Amino acid sequence: MRRQQFCNAFTADIMPQPLAAPDRTPEPRFLTLDHSIPEPIRQLLEEADGCANMAFSVGGSSCARLAIRKMFEVEDVAEIDDFRAAVAQLGEKHPGIAPTLFQVIDRLGAGDEPLQSDTLKALIATIKAVLYEMYVIGEERRATLAYLAEILQALDGDRMLPKSGAQRRRA
Repeated sequence: MRRQQFCNAFTADIMPQPLAAPDRTPEPRFLTLDHSIPEPIRQLLEEADGCANMAFSVGGSSCARLAIRKMFEVEDVAEIDDFRAAVAQLGEKHPGIAPTLFQVIDRLGAGDEPLQSDTLKALIATIKAVLYEMYVIGEERRATLAYLAEILQALDGDRMLPKSGAQRRRA
């Protein structure tokens, strides 16, 4: 018994300790469903999340797959009846999103069987990552470009632009 206590104390001193407790580390931003994601998709994913957290794999799997189908509908994907083709079409429509995310959705989102808990959580996280790229980052990029375009249009022609070296020597 005493030897066990010594070993435990010794290994605690030399073993590296985590810098932050896992329960205190904030979730990545993409896991929080932003208000810019269409409401029907958001509701289905919130339901899938709740089911996954309570280990209801049948309900969670169904809601996650319904969220994918709703995403196809909202994004006007023509091949809704052919899951693999619909995922491919969605990937083509959003070439800025990593193809790996669509591959995960294709692999885990197809079918009707309930997914195991870890697999379900991976599918939900992947769907959230795709939606974050489509609706949050995409919207932020559009807003940034619109703002910059407005600023550039406000410039008074060449008067505001710096002169090149050749133009300065002539002046």
